[in-house]
Amino acid sequence: MILTDLGYYILLCLFWVVIFVIFCAICGFFIYRFIDWKLRACPNCKRGASGMITNTEIEPLGMKIDHTGRKPMRVKSEKVTDYFECTHCDHTWIRTYERKERIPLDKHM
Repeated sequence: MILTDLGYYILLCLFWVVIFVIFCAICGFFIYRFIDWKLRACPNCKRGASGMITNTEIEPLGMKIDHTGRKPMRVKSEKVTDYFECTHCDHTWIRTYERKERIPLDKHM
């Protein structure tokens, strides 16, 4: 195998890697848009991506220490309530979810 053959195969592999990266970026963009479309859909008029967040309330639920992994982690829990308003029919609705944040514990604390 001569050097030009090796260069040809390297360029061919690089071409397919670039094509794969572009394909993944485009698919990721469309998946993001589809999920955003569904999450902000108005339950009244059924239009997708028409809900705008007007207010957000965060209620802390507490903190606990999780010892299940290699290092102990501090787990901060909070309840998030988003208030939405439809830009087309002015319908309002509420979506509530629980958010958890894992923070590593420092040894020097």
